Amino acid sequence: MIDFYEPQRMSLNAFFIIFVKILESIFGLSVVYIFVKIFGSDIDFSESGTWVRIGYSVVAVILVALLLAGASYYPKKFYVKEGNLVFIHGLLSRESTTIPLDRIHSLRTRQGIWYRLFEMRGIVFDTLAAKGEEIELILDEKDWISLRNVIESEERNTKDLESETKLEVKRFANKYLLSDALCQNHLKGMAILGGFLAVVFDGINNFTDNAVETISCLANSFSEAPLLSPLGIVCFFSLVYVVILSLWIGKVFLRYSDMSLKYDKLFLSFSYGLLSRSSSRFAYGKVCTLWIKRNFLERKFGLCTLMLKQALNVSAQKDDDNLKLYGFDSSDFFLKWWLGDDYRENQEILCAKSGRGVFVHSISFDFFVSVVVAIILINCELYIWLIATVLYLAISVLKGIYAMRRSRIILKESYLVVFNGRFAEIENYVKYQNIESVRIRKTPFSRFSRRMTLIFSTAGTTFFVRSLLEEDASQIYNHLLLKTLNLPVVRAN
Repeated sequence: MIDFYEPQRMSLNAFFIIFVKILESIFGLSVVYIFVKIFGSDIDFSESGTWVRIGYSVVAVILVALLLAGASYYPKKFYVKEGNLVFIHGLLSRESTTIPLDRIHSLRTRQGIWYRLFEMRGIVFDTLAAKGEEIELILDEKDWISLRNVIESEERNTKDLESETKLEVKRFANKYLLSDALCQNHLKGMAILGGFLAVVFDGINNFTDNAVETISCLANSFSEAPLLSPLGIVCFFSLVYVVILSLWIGKVFLRYSDMSLKYDKLFLSFSYGLLSRSSSRFAYGKVCTLWIKRNFLERKFGLCTLMLKQALNVSAQKDDDNLKLYGFDSSDFFLKWWLGDDYRENQEILCAKSGRGVFVHSISFDFFVSVVVAIILINCELYIWLIATVLYLAISVLKGIYAMRRSRIILKESYLVVFNGRFAEIENYVKYQNIESVRIRKTPFSRFSRRMTLIFSTAGTTFFVRSLLEEDASQIYNHLLLKTLNLPVVRAN
């Protein structure tokens, strides 16, 4: 077992994993080149010299990978000193990165095929530093547990608190994971399909007038063909959507299946993944917002989507590493862990509901797009496709109505809740001590509508509560100032 208080390198198994990752990267870059060279020229594979050259090439690639792996592995040392994790690295210029253990917001681990084969983990330390400062250690299971205990011992304030904590285990069933993924990701599939179409149509601006005219003529002729009738196109995109949705559900299952949770009063540690196991550890004091989403199907079947949000640099800017919990509605469990067992008994202090301004804000972009598309279709005399534009605008209006109805804010004694969402209702739970700034925004129309936008931010999220009555917004604004100490305040007129 590694003694973390003495400078040392990772194990030889870690070197092999680094070597394999580099080898995969090199082969990924060179396979296409080799393929073109071999099959793009007259090479006789019956000659022994050809296979000798191929063998030399493979050996050369392996030697380069070994050299690069050695240059990456040998200079790296790490140890714990005076409450800091010290990471020494760099081949030509030696660098030393020091991370205070109490500044680590979360620990993430990676266990791909090669990691699991050698019973190793890649550990990533999430801090408020930029993505470029991310550091990974490759340790075996015993050393990982030992390092995690060292870090957690630094974050526990007193021995009394530590003695009171009791480690519990909670498991999440795969059937609820698949059910929730199926319930909520219809819109996800359509978003992927819409993004694909947006990329395709983005090249229209580069076409000449003649090309546009040609496309218009083709569209007119194709619209009369039975295979490309509106019904045929709807069937085609429906099939594409089903494929995309199936791929999305498969991705969710591969990433989050067999999820288990270990927790006490101060930490949550998740482990998940089918082929490649990953883990995420959240500290009680580092969670900024508890985000809960329920759409119609989720409410009907007792499901929800939940996310523990930390500071922005910790998760949102690092390859979408936010951990979303799909499955059975366990929001009450997490709210009790984070807000306390008596969170439901908190007395309501203030409540404010948004007005019609939310509706206008929600549909403004869709209305603009619908008008532009309708003008183009009319100019091209594609009148049948106006039905799609009207349908899109009708959905947008419905979306705006739901957004207006759901948008509100409730202040309680020890926390507040921001409700938003459109077709799905979203609840954002925030502690007062996590709020870092608050302001009120007025528009030129505020003098007539007597409504304004309340904006407040945590380290991880900025919340906009739009179209509040001026009196309600001012009361909430002043109350947040009283609840939050040393608050940098900006009041915008």
